[in-house]
Amino acid sequence: MYTTYGTGFGKFSQTYHIRTRKYGHKPGHQEQKEKKTPSSRKPHGFLNTRIPSIAPDLYVENDRDVTVNVTTKENLDFLYRSAMKYAQLLDVELPYHPTGSNSTREKICLLYNALDSIVSHHVNLELIGDRLQFCIYHFHEWPDYTLFFMPIDFTERLHGEIKKITLEFIRRFIRHHRMMDITDTPYFDMSEVCTDNMDIEQLDEEEKKDLYRKEKLFRSYKKGKIHRKLCRMYSRAFCRNLEEHIRNCNPSSDKERKLLKLITEGMSLIAKESPYILNYDYDFASEKERDFEPPPLEYQILLTYSITDTVTKDMESCFSTDCQETYNQTPVSFIFITPETEELFKPGNYPERFSKWFKTFVQHITYKL
Repeated sequence: MYTTYGTGFGKFSQTYHIRTRKYGHKPGHQEQKEKKTPSSRKPHGFLNTRIPSIAPDLYVENDRDVTVNVTTKENLDFLYRSAMKYAQLLDVELPYHPTGSNSTREKICLLYNALDSIVSHHVNLELIGDRLQFCIYHFHEWPDYTLFFMPIDFTERLHGEIKKITLEFIRRFIRHHRMMDITDTPYFDMSEVCTDNMDIEQLDEEEKKDLYRKEKLFRSYKKGKIHRKLCRMYSRAFCRNLEEHIRNCNPSSDKERKLLKLITEGMSLIAKESPYILNYDYDFASEKERDFEPPPLEYQILLTYSITDTVTKDMESCFSTDCQETYNQTPVSFIFITPETEELFKPGNYPERFSKWFKTFVQHITYKL
């Protein structure tokens, strides 16, 4: 069941599942600490399927929809040199060398097992173009089934300098993290369709009034007052030299002082050297064609007008219904290793810092101001 922060939203142990990457970004190199333990929140054991050793080759469709054999000696050599280089960085011996009469596919599987046994994080085997590569990845601590919606309705209760500072901070925050607003997602459309398809003849007078208010709110989100407010957050600055405005601001109450403190803390999440949260959008079990796609991070971290209105509540219900057919996707650090890799994979704690701050900020602006 999804909740919102606003309202409240495993280990893939034997990954011989070769995939075509959709994303080219990666959050960078970070220190190796994670101990391998079964993941209670990644319960899809049916995905942990070994490639049958009797099949000599594996053919896949690449990015150009051309069927190619990827279990080649060239790919095996690239994977072996990548694994050897990473073992050297770990200062351990790789416990497998691809010799003998096994098929190329079997050697790749055994090499995967060998790398997996010496790496404390998780390992995937992926197809990038026509080349197989090892991907090492790490699940961050993240509240499952939580929607991170940043509201702006509370700013209408602010005045003067603190209002300009808050609006400019949110503008910079959503720009840094490349956040869309909720109307850009299919879940908004799904919610609107559900409202449009309600049988008005079956409703009593009070229910008809509620439906009318909801339809009016949807119209406001699409092309009315709320639409204009959301669009404004993606345009010109509300003030220049935000840092100086924060230093010189004199809040008029304890609640505003707390807000200013949270904004100051949040500035570290959008510093020039900070990653953006959507950079951690890695689907550890993605497939080229499947019946149900998990909601990507860009649909879970959004700008909205309010987190308490009926539009947001309806979207939350759509998320919950959709996610019953798949799994919950959360931030993941990852790196593709090559024979030229120079540093160990070192996941930081940026997503953990992000979620902790976001929860505190949204709770304060929603329930304290």
